[in-house]
Amino acid sequence: MKLKLATGIISLLTLTTSCTRSLDSNNATNVVTEGTWRITLFTDSGNDETSDFSGYGFSFNSSGVMTAISNGISKNGTWSTGSNKFNIDLGAKTDANKPLGELTDDWQIISISDIEINLTDDNIASTEFLTFKKN
Repeated sequence: MKLKLATGIISLLTLTTSCTRSLDSNNATNVVTEGTWRITLFTDSGNDETSDFSGYGFSFNSSGVMTAISNGISKNGTWSTGSNKFNIDLGAKTDANKPLGELTDDWQIISISDIEINLTDDNIASTEFLTFKKN
């Protein structure tokens, strides 16, 4: 089942990247800082954990501040892009900081369009995928 899920996700991301206009890192910053984003896909080791982020909205400030908001409660972290990387730091990956700590990572950019950001863990041994979609 995990193999089918991972294969399906890779197929979906391949289709998505072939149908979206990719942006370089400079333009990515301009796109990402406009509007509010939500997570439409988060998988970790083949497990779909997208529902952990239900109700969260994310905004990316041009100064590198990232804000996650859910039920009127906000948490700030940092973000940056460069060299085909999308770096997120929302705190430690601990049980006390779940689910936001799970996003803390150096992500590899698969594609960035005006409405969607597709990322994978930069560690090729990992099978984490993350997709933000603009609200």
